Amino acid sequence: MPKPMCNLSQGVKAEGINIGEMRMLVKQVRKGRVTIEEAAEDAGMTVEEFKKVMENTSLQAV
Repeated sequence: MPKPMCNLSQGVKAEGINIGEMRMLVKQVRKGRVTIEEAAEDAGMTVEEFKKVMENTSLQAV
């Protein structure tokens, strides 16, 4: 497999993992297991940025 394709597949995999991590953090906040501040810190975001992620993450997705 050519090197550019490997890089592409690695990028897609990393993006999928990141989306999964964000969904899990949103789920944990909604269940009251972690605070929004803790989740934002774990995600490397500000609280405001994380709130926007929560608004854009449907309940069906978590």
